Amino acid sequence: MERVRMINVQRLLEAAEFLERRERECEHGYASSFPSMPSPRLQHSKPPRRLSRAQKHSSGSSNTSTANRSTHNELEKNRRAHLRLCLERLKVLIPLGPDCTRHTTLGLLNKAKAHIKKLEEAERKSQHQLENLEREQRFLKRRLEQLQGPQEMERIRMDSIGSTISSDRSDSEREEIEVDVESTEFSHGEADSVSTTSISDLDDHSSLQSVGSDEGYSSASVKLSFAS
Repeated sequence: MERVRMINVQRLLEAAEFLERRERECEHGYASSFPSMPSPRLQHSKPPRRLSRAQKHSSGSSNTSTANRSTHNELEKNRRAHLRLCLERLKVLIPLGPDCTRHTTLGLLNKAKAHIKKLEEAERKSQHQLENLEREQRFLKRRLEQLQGPQEMERIRMDSIGSTISSDRSDSEREEIEVDVESTEFSHGEADSVSTTSISDLDDHSSLQSVGSDEGYSSASVKLSFAS
């Protein structure tokens, strides 16, 4: 306890000496290089500096908060504009009816939900109907293949018979054509014989005429001889 008091007294003495030294320095106009404790005036002058720093910090934080607030307002504005656009598109897609002129967001969303459920139910029915039609198509296809089995064999048999008949007919037609060609060649031979016969007949006739003329000449010469 005594020691603590001595320390306090010592500090008071040092403070008094410092004050006296500061007063002398102020009077003489120079500063002392002796290290000493800070004066109470300096201690009282520091809090304003701290206040100024706090003010700077508060001003900086206020600027940051202002920027954040403006950014938040801009984002909120864009969000509302996008929501309004989506609601307008939803009004076009959902059948609302002619009696509905003004819609709330909640009512519009409820109608959209009901319309989506109706579309899903219609899609399920259409899918079920499509599956039934596909099964029926497969059944009819198998049935058609079963029915076409005997008919296909009969058609192949008829095609083979028809091809045989057509081949026989073509052979007979070919034979007839050959016969016609032979008859045509024979007629040409007869024509040649007839022509040669007629030519020989003409030669005989001309020879007869020449003989007759010779006989007439001889008879005429005989008559002339008798007359003389």
